Amino acid sequence: MLAAEFLSAMRGLLDRERDALRKLDASSVAELAGQKEALLSKAREEASQDRAGYAAALTELKGDLRRNLVLLAHARDFVRQAIDLCETPGRGRLSAKL
Repeated sequence: MLAAEFLSAMRGLLDRERDALRKLDASSVAELAGQKEALLSKAREEASQDRAGYAAALTELKGDLRRNLVLLAHARDFVRQAIDLCETPGRGRLSAKL
């Protein structure tokens, strides 16, 4: 796999992950995490032939990774707040708008 192929594949996974995070689709997020890990493992094995290319590809992905991390943190906080609201005695129905 070339660094350019790695970059394209990882961008695709990150785009799909971003959509899953926005939908709070935990199963898809977990599945995509496994796919990202497998892609990174494969790249790590092949990176010895093109370290500079892979380093550049990873640098290009920093913005996408950061955006997904922010979305993941917000999703985690949303779920925590929802759990807290559900555990509060005397609360009626939970109504959440995203």
